[in-house]
Amino acid sequence: MISALELRRQSLHLLFGIFLMCMLYFHLFTVYHLIVSFILGFILSFLCKHYRVPLASWVMDKFERPENRYIFPGKGPLFFVLGSIVVVYFFPLKIALASIMILTLGDAVSHIFGKLLSRRTYKHFKSVEGTVAGVAFSFVGALLFVNVFAALFGSMLSMGLETIKMNYIDDNLLIPIAAALIMSIF
Repeated sequence: MISALELRRQSLHLLFGIFLMCMLYFHLFTVYHLIVSFILGFILSFLCKHYRVPLASWVMDKFERPENRYIFPGKGPLFFVLGSIVVVYFFPLKIALASIMILTLGDAVSHIFGKLLSRRTYKHFKSVEGTVAGVAFSFVGALLFVNVFAALFGSMLSMGLETIKMNYIDDNLLIPIAAALIMSIF
C-alpha cells in the first residue's frame, strides 16, 4: 500500500513536471531560468537543512522523505531541475520536452502503481507492475513531442533503467538524460 507521504510526493512530482514542461513549451522559461531556479533551490535547500524557513520548511515537512529532510532537503526537485537543464541545453526542445514528460509521468506513475499493484519485493529492482504502468504513461506523454518509435524506445529503455535501485545516481537526473539520448537516435 502507498503511504500518504509518498502519494503527496508523487502528486507534487507530477504537478511540478507538468508546470515545468508547460513553461518551457510556451517559451516562458529558458535554460537560464532553470539554472537560476537550480541555484536558488540549492541555497534554499541549504537554509532548510540548518534553519526553519517560512513556507519552504513547511513544504519540506509535508513532502520530503524523512531520511532526506535534514541531510539533503529538496533533493528530488533539485535533481529534477538539473536533469531538465541538461536536456534543454544539449538537445532539441522537442526531445527535451519528451524527456521531461517521461520523467514526470513515468517516474511518478511507476511509484504509485508499483506500491498499489505489486505484491512482490525485489532486492535490486523496483516493481514490474509499476514499471509497465510508467512505460505506458510516459510513452503517451512523449508522443506529444516525438514520433512513435522515439517515444516507445525512449520510454521503455529509460524506465527500464529506473527499475534498477541505484544509490549513486538520482533517477530524476538519470531518466531525462537517458531518454533524450535514446530518442536522439530516432
